[in-house]
Amino acid sequence: MNQNKKRISFFCAVMAIFLCILSAIQHIIFYKANKTKTETKKIYLSKDGFITYQVYGAGRPLLLLHNTEIGASGAEWQNNIESLSCMYQVFVPDLPGFGDSQKQKITYTAYQYALFINRFIENVIQRPAFVVASSASSDFALMAYALNSSNIRKLALISPTALQKSFPDKKEDKKRLLYQSPILGTQFFLWAASKKEIKKCLTEKMIFSKEIVTKELIHDYYTMAHRGNQNARFAFASSRTQFLYADIEKVLKEIKIPFCVIWGEQNKVNPPEQMDLIEQMRKDGSYFLFENTRMLPHYENSTVFNETIHGFLQ
Repeated sequence: MNQNKKRISFFCAVMAIFLCILSAIQHIIFYKANKTKTETKKIYLSKDGFITYQVYGAGRPLLLLHNTEIGASGAEWQNNIESLSCMYQVFVPDLPGFGDSQKQKITYTAYQYALFINRFIENVIQRPAFVVASSASSDFALMAYALNSSNIRKLALISPTALQKSFPDKKEDKKRLLYQSPILGTQFFLWAASKKEIKKCLTEKMIFSKEIVTKELIHDYYTMAHRGNQNARFAFASSRTQFLYADIEKVLKEIKIPFCVIWGEQNKVNPPEQMDLIEQMRKDGSYFLFENTRMLPHYENSTVFNETIHGFLQ
């Protein structure tokens, strides 16, 4: 009996030491990643915490919303801002839980992001805006329109994701709790946010032309992923489960503003057949298929994309 107690005590002591060392290593990784300075951004103090954003140009307001992949931020639009800001006042926020914006210890949902979009338009832009949204943010933008249609004048959707998803079940909820846990969840996040995994995500999932995936791009995604230290795992937990799901089918059928749908022909995760389903629902939309691009046609083929958006918004 005493021998069993000694073994249990020894095992507990070893585990405690292991967890302490692992936690220390995690803190060091976040500390090193957060030493990199980023350019100065404006700050909007919202119900979602502080939100960083940038403004370019002058004219009618245009809001650009980035995707929700690990390491995503407003930098996703770097190839579009110069062209679009010649005609519009372009607003580029880092979404709550992403980039340099505050990363809170909460479960992020599509509904929360829809509320954020409306609040940002009302409190920062202060007039109805055009919206261009990427991947899951397209779903959020559609929900934002459903909540307050007067805030959005026209809507450009880049490969909405929700038609492939569903509401989270008990299994997804257990995964979320695991990903949100302090040490183990943080470790899952750090594995997914390693430079090796980010490179794999960019080359196999997000970008078709591998030569575009430079060391600088990988480093930028890596840095943005680690902003906010351990709290970065909470948006990751929501995006890796079904908690960012938005039921957009009804909104798509009833939307009354001009809208266009843009897809990358080589998008493997969210194939262009999904655009065909949307077109079957709404024949009156504008539809554009970009060759040799995946999730980010606006990044990979920015020249044609910018021309497309200029033509759509006129």
